[in-house]
Amino acid sequence: MIIRKATRADIPFLINGILSIENTGNSNTFSNIFETDNQTTYNYLEQFFLDEENFDTEFSLNTYTIAEIDNEPAGMCALIFTDSNYYQNKGELFPIHLKTEHLNSFIKNAKILPDIRSFQENKKFLEYLFVDDRFRGKGVADEIINHLAAEAKKTDNKLYLDVLESSPFLFKFYAKFNFEPTETFNIDTPENKIYPCIQKTLLCKNLEN
Repeated sequence: MIIRKATRADIPFLINGILSIENTGNSNTFSNIFETDNQTTYNYLEQFFLDEENFDTEFSLNTYTIAEIDNEPAGMCALIFTDSNYYQNKGELFPIHLKTEHLNSFIKNAKILPDIRSFQENKKFLEYLFVDDRFRGKGVADEIINHLAAEAKKTDNKLYLDVLESSPFLFKFYAKFNFEPTETFNIDTPENKIYPCIQKTLLCKNLEN
């Protein structure tokens, strides 16, 4: 197994992994919030990744690590830091690439979602940990998490990720790596559902141990 940085050739793998994680049945959370069909959402995510001025978000190549087996991408994960630059870069990305009607839908839907920035800002995060079905059971996720934890430890003493309350098996999985629950917060409202779950729990790993 090879652990490496993502390249442009990995973009289809990254997008398919993200959409798999964000799947809500017949749609995905980005299609829900942009009010687009799945293909249009794919095209937007592709534009985000191809934007050479897009850095340090979960939609930019420079944050992703790939696990490769037999010359094929087997797994992926982003490592991001949610400082002011992160929010500025992410905030500029949507107006640049979304068509007017989809940008308006994003703004409208974002306004009705709970404000979770206070829970997430100024933290080192793992985002979009994904393993291709063909490579499950080979320790891919373990290798990626351990690699990124070592990278994060160079500059931070804590590493975070969040888990949907509807995925209890993930709590057990991340507990193996000493991630512990810290706070639970709302990401949706019953009246205006964008996500497949109302709540997320923030997990934290102490990197000093």
